[in-house]
Amino acid sequence: MTGAGERRREQLVVSGAGRGRRLDLFLSENLSGVSRKQVKRALDAGRVFVDGRVVRHAGLRLDGGETVRLTLDSPAPPSPKPELPVLYRDASLLAVNKPPGLPVHPSVDGVPNALDLVRELLESEEPPGTAVPVLLHRLDVDTSGVLLMALNAAANRDLAAQFAERRVVKDYLALVAGRPPWQLQIEDQLKPGVRGRTVRVQSGGRPACTRVRARALGPGFALVEAYPKTGRTHQIRAHLAAEGFPLLGDTLYGGPARIPLPDGGLLTAHRHLLHASRLAFHHPETARPVVIEAPMPEDFKPFLAILAVMEEGG
Repeated sequence: MTGAGERRREQLVVSGAGRGRRLDLFLSENLSGVSRKQVKRALDAGRVFVDGRVVRHAGLRLDGGETVRLTLDSPAPPSPKPELPVLYRDASLLAVNKPPGLPVHPSVDGVPNALDLVRELLESEEPPGTAVPVLLHRLDVDTSGVLLMALNAAANRDLAAQFAERRVVKDYLALVAGRPPWQLQIEDQLKPGVRGRTVRVQSGGRPACTRVRARALGPGFALVEAYPKTGRTHQIRAHLAAEGFPLLGDTLYGGPARIPLPDGGLLTAHRHLLHASRLAFHHPETARPVVIEAPMPEDFKPFLAILAVMEEGG
């Protein structure tokens, strides 16, 4: 019998594609290396919870949007190393498309991070690279998109000055709750709050400015572009939430994880839906303009499909 220390704990949110599926089939199909027999054992032992309620019936039909937690008598498989696509590379700079869920720098022992993955990439080159990557800015763990690093001291100094002087143009895409105005500029002061939040204050904070432009309005949510002129912690997340338009999936700032659709279905956000889509600056050696773009992340696409259908319908 497998010891308690080797038990595997999993949590899944049922996507729209899982609507109407049997619970045991959904779990075995979406958990790597897990059979229906293992799922059945967990069900019989009362170790499967759907939206917080114990479920023992393998044939339960799912509606979509449920959160399923379960404990299995098997160790979790080793996690694959995250992919880190290179968007731009020369002797001075390297930009990657950071996936959601990946920290930008070391935080917990054994947990992959973007900086170490880039170091490994450079060391694997033939001949091995001698460049030492330096992060030029930060992205939150669940924010995806363009992440820029300097590969030498001169590039680091030049780009650090461009960021400090607000000459770097940062363009983000966000899916937010509600119906924001087509144009919005938010200027205030922000400071650290409790539980990791950033809060708006009348005084005693640091000046912050974000320009927002709505691109498409949907049933209870919208796609917006956000251009932060300053670079405060959680700036876009805090600003949009304070205006009443929190990011989908951003539970820290009150954003909903699920959006009900007119047909009765649900769309689920598994993280806060913020994407660093574009970075524009001047090359530290040539002074020529450089624009780096990251493709739309996969978890944005179900929401964008709904917006496209609505636009086609007028």
